[in-house]
Amino acid sequence: MFLLPSIALGVLFAVLLGGRPSRVVEVELRRQWAVFLALGIQLFLFSSYADAVPEGLNAPLHLASYACLVVFASANLRMLALLPLLLGMASNAAAILANGGRMPVSPSAWEAVGFDREGGGNVVVGGEHLRFLGDIFALPQGVPFANVFSIGDLLLGFGTMAFIVAVATDDGSEKRLSIGRLLRPFHESSFRRLAAGKLVSHIGDWLTIAALVGWVYERTASTGQVAMLMLVRLAPPIFGGGIAAAVVDRLPRDRLLVWIEAARGVAVAGALAGVLAESRPAAFAAVAVSGALAAVSSATVRALVPSLLDGERLPAANAGLGIAQDGAMAIGALGAGIALSASTAAAALAVDLLTFAVAVTLYWGIRVAPVIRPRDAADGVLAGLRYLLGRRVLVAVVVAFGSATLATGLVNATLPRFLGSELGLGSGAYGYGIAALAGGLTCGQALVGVARVGRGGVRWIGAGLLVMSGFLVSLAFTVHAPTALLFLGLVGLVDGTTDVLFDTIVQREADPRYYGRVFGFASAFMTTTMMSAVATAPLLNRLVAPHAVISIAGLALAGAACFALFATRGAVSAAPRPAEIGSSA
Repeated sequence: MFLLPSIALGVLFAVLLGGRPSRVVEVELRRQWAVFLALGIQLFLFSSYADAVPEGLNAPLHLASYACLVVFASANLRMLALLPLLLGMASNAAAILANGGRMPVSPSAWEAVGFDREGGGNVVVGGEHLRFLGDIFALPQGVPFANVFSIGDLLLGFGTMAFIVAVATDDGSEKRLSIGRLLRPFHESSFRRLAAGKLVSHIGDWLTIAALVGWVYERTASTGQVAMLMLVRLAPPIFGGGIAAAVVDRLPRDRLLVWIEAARGVAVAGALAGVLAESRPAAFAAVAVSGALAAVSSATVRALVPSLLDGERLPAANAGLGIAQDGAMAIGALGAGIALSASTAAAALAVDLLTFAVAVTLYWGIRVAPVIRPRDAADGVLAGLRYLLGRRVLVAVVVAFGSATLATGLVNATLPRFLGSELGLGSGAYGYGIAALAGGLTCGQALVGVARVGRGGVRWIGAGLLVMSGFLVSLAFTVHAPTALLFLGLVGLVDGTTDVLFDTIVQREADPRYYGRVFGFASAFMTTTMMSAVATAPLLNRLVAPHAVISIAGLALAGAACFALFATRGAVSAAPRPAEIGSSA
């Protein structure tokens, strides 16, 4: 069901990314006839003419279409870009074979689409074997191509688009996909220390946040107090972004990172003292200080990366750091849950203190050769702001990401009501939604890490936001809980790619003397839009239904995507720089 839309979208994104779709017809593929035969069979089976097929032939014809695709994929295994297609075919074929030639369909997905008949044709509602590989997701009525679909269908659609984009944008200079590319930055010892330090530090952050949320709710039984704690944690990074803009470009970044992490350890010690003294104000104040310092730390890390690696390795390096951050979120939140169950919040904060000690030790081993930079117009926060506003591409990606943060913030604040009340996932709904997002983020970051990001990567920002907006609008129409979690995962997948590319574009486009200020201003702006979304979401949720709020977020994101595409038209990323050794001095 996704083949024709996937081909159209693949061509569209190939054009948006500066590729040449005609390259697809130039690729020497074997057994091409098998694809057209499979497509013809499936178009017929899913059309109104399918009722004319004798019942005994539906299943064999369905299997025959997949057999044709397997023949095509097997003949072209040398092309790595076709791997998702092969996996999708294998997944669907396995489910169909295991159920006597018919695809098993989840009853809830079947009902969500609005079908009023008990299976038939080439599907069987329920199924007996490998049901998780069957049609377990649903595009409801009102959405184009409304139907049930499987994991295999997703892989087929994604694989088709990825193949078209990969071929259309391939200039033949280097392999488009390589797992080894993600590992290359880790050959540098200083980067290994940076990534390990960030992983450990973020584990500590989530230990503290999750433990304090549990501690506050246990003491007060008030969601208002929990919301206040989250507000206290979210607001200071706006101020911290300003501090980063003022200091990151003036001080040695490798040493600044050590000082900031040590100061954050002191702040956590203050939070621990507040917990032991049963003083919420003291704990909240310590969290606020830690939040402000976290923004400075984040800007410092992103500004430091180009000093450690050459420009070609920046996308993979940023992907590795993103994976470390999202992995830390899962580990830290889980660790806090275990600590609260087995012990107390104080124990979790004590462990957090140890993580900062480890991070400081790791960061201390990072060395960047110092150089003396003359004092000139590059100095000063206002000079940094003027520099940022004078760079069209940088302004475009910062504004686009701020709009994306506003949209995702609205969705984030609406998830408990949407997933829990409307889709029936209960009290654990928010956790399930965040887990789906985090999983998608990690996959998206890894995808960029193994891909070759050329000079046209800047175009993906607008294109990626446009894809995200489509997923959000589809999420708003969804009435089936598993499908909603799938769309959240897909939103995270695309968001993960754009997050990595944002850092890479700034590192390639900006003058190294302005890294701290650009990242600092961007952090403050995005935190402000996130706060605006959190503040606006309750009002919107009182006025309209959750699906309407998510639709508004999706449409707003579409506007941001169009702005980014317009503002970056004709733009390409700067050529990758060599390592900016000494630029942190």
